Amino acid sequence: LLPTAIFTPFSSPIANAILSLGVNADLKRAIAFDQAGEYEKSAKELLKISRLASRGHPKAMYEFGTMYMKEGMWIVQSDEEGFDWWLKSANLGYAPAQFSIGASYIGGIGVDKDLNQAKLWLERAMDSTYEKYSKVAKELYMLNELDKI
Repeated sequence: LLPTAIFTPFSSPIANAILSLGVNADLKRAIAFDQAGEYEKSAKELLKISRLASRGHPKAMYEFGTMYMKEGMWIVQSDEEGFDWWLKSANLGYAPAQFSIGASYIGGIGVDKDLNQAKLWLERAMDSTYEKYSKVAKELYMLNELDKI
């Protein structure tokens, strides 16, 4: 199993695993500022993420999606909206988002469960140059026996 997230837990172990992989550098900084009471700095980080996401920056799109996935993350929680932002990022080739889309299809997070789609997206993450995501995608792929589909 993948490690749990450092944030307040989601309702799903798969969602916890997605956050635990450390792809949210700017989002983590915003959370750290918020927890330290530096709300203005936190707000600036979040604004930066949203602006970059709206301009098509893959990592920012992924982080913006993560903000939607988490209750209390400064915007109204919506697994569906989060999934949509992750999908935009994944379609641009961002391996963390590809992994998260595959995991979402396995767990039915923000989308109906679909093992064929999970297989597709995890294979894309496995083929990426992001070694960490390639490895965890392969583990999730094998754990769910997607090679037999």
